Amino acid sequence: QRLIAGHGWHAALYAFIGYVVICVYLYFLQNSLTYPRAATGAVMSVEQATKEAAAYKLVPWAHTTPGAEGPQGYVTRDFESHVESRPPRGTIVVFHGNGGNAFERDEYVDAFTRRRFRVFLYEYPGYGGRPGRPSEATIVPDGRAVIRALDQTGYGPIYVWGESLGAGVAAAVCGDPALPVHGLVLLTPWDTIANVGLSMYPYIPVRQLMIDKYDSVANLKKFSHPICVVRSDRDEIIPPRFTLNTFAHLPDPK
Repeated sequence: QRLIAGHGWHAALYAFIGYVVICVYLYFLQNSLTYPRAATGAVMSVEQATKEAAAYKLVPWAHTTPGAEGPQGYVTRDFESHVESRPPRGTIVVFHGNGGNAFERDEYVDAFTRRRFRVFLYEYPGYGGRPGRPSEATIVPDGRAVIRALDQTGYGPIYVWGESLGAGVAAAVCGDPALPVHGLVLLTPWDTIANVGLSMYPYIPVRQLMIDKYDSVANLKKFSHPICVVRSDRDEIIPPRFTLNTFAHLPDPK
């Protein structure tokens, strides 16, 4: 009996050690899971990104905000000009999902330009020729700086569009009630990124391990402008229940 008990104790110890190792592994892996394009190690040069963006008829934004490294985003070549008889209705700042680069989201440019909006495709550090490491701590203040710069330069009113990861980013950016944003669209958002993590790793203490919080519900409590939420029943990454929970907790008008 003592031998059996000893083996049982050792098995429990090994299982615990294995569990801790998995938690530590996921802790250090989380940035690459959240931002997979930046985790590939194949950092695109600015020259290469500019060349690839040109194939989409886009160019890097030329007015990088103070202290930031560009390209902070991509725009059309005529972004800074417009016909006086048909002035743009405003500018839509797009925060894209975690796969691909900003300049590859030209479908937004096509759709919004037809509706007389300028389009600014924001780029994350580590993506699309932009140096740096993406994180909530670096992206959110940088995104806010871009929006303020666009507004101060006369490109307002500013609207924000977030897709998947970008919806979490957009919500965090718009968490500043003083930011000059007039409306927000969240395409397949989560309520918190921790809930998404728990849906994938239900036996891991995700809330305690997550560095980036991206709590969209908390971030938008004081947002006072119109919000549109788009749900996808077939989203394989963000379960629809998280999108519905986000919508349920958002302030009106929504």
